[in-house]
Amino acid sequence: MRTLEEQLESVQKAIEAIEGGGQEIDIEVNQNRRRVSRADLRELYKRETQLKMAIKRKNGGGTFRSFW
Repeated sequence: MRTLEEQLESVQKAIEAIEGGGQEIDIEVNQNRRRVSRADLRELYKRETQLKMAIKRKNGGGTFRSFW
């Protein structure tokens, strides 16, 4: 299994590709035009946030609340 950091790098590369327009295409079939994306940008942003939080927790960077 890939590390959290490797997963984060993959997600960030996918985001960059989509933002650069490399992941969308227009398809026309029987005079019906559709735009198709390989990945959902919203889902990638969500996964990026989850991975960043998991990495932070793994490295001991969680939140600390004092009750005093």
